[in-house]
Amino acid sequence: MSPFGAHSPVPDIPPQNRGCAVVAVIGATLVVIVLAALGGWYVLSRDMPESGDFEAAPGCTDMENTVLDELVPQHSLEIEEQIGTDQDTFGTGWQCRWATPEGPGEVVPAFASLAMVAAPNPGGVETAAQNFRETVEQHDSQELQNVGDEAALWVEEGPFTIACVGTRVSNLYLESCYSAAADYQAARSADEEDILAGVEEITRGFVETL
Repeated sequence: MSPFGAHSPVPDIPPQNRGCAVVAVIGATLVVIVLAALGGWYVLSRDMPESGDFEAAPGCTDMENTVLDELVPQHSLEIEEQIGTDQDTFGTGWQCRWATPEGPGEVVPAFASLAMVAAPNPGGVETAAQNFRETVEQHDSQELQNVGDEAALWVEEGPFTIACVGTRVSNLYLESCYSAAADYQAARSADEEDILAGVEEITRGFVETL
């Protein structure tokens, strides 16, 4: 079995160094996706506010799990940044990125990113639902069944195939993205079908970790 389970075939013998090509795949993370969308998020009517289950978004290390270990082998947490402030009506949370470290090609490089925003109560469920809709509308997305309360999947344009899933669980909005290289040199991304399967699996892993 490859380091990515069933998601990507790998050669039997890795080269000794992946060089700058590794930077290309792990540097393609979507750190600014959520931050760029924050300006469009707003609170719906709170005439009948429904409070959610989350007082705050969990931290990045709290979300690490066995699926992440499988899909991003030997990963390290490269980014852990706060999203929003107490003055932001959309809520606050964390943005995380895990990536296969640079160096000798022991495993095929991959990365996963996760943004989590807990909408404040009361009215947190409605706000999170609006956060979800505002984000999904910016992409050519498709509905993803049986993930959280609602979820949608899309693919980001770029030199590497990067797939993302937006998910709402109660008053928590999550946005997870994933990509992997096709080989140890990281000269190109894995097949889109494998990356789509990977982001769905990693999203389910995050939701189950909550």
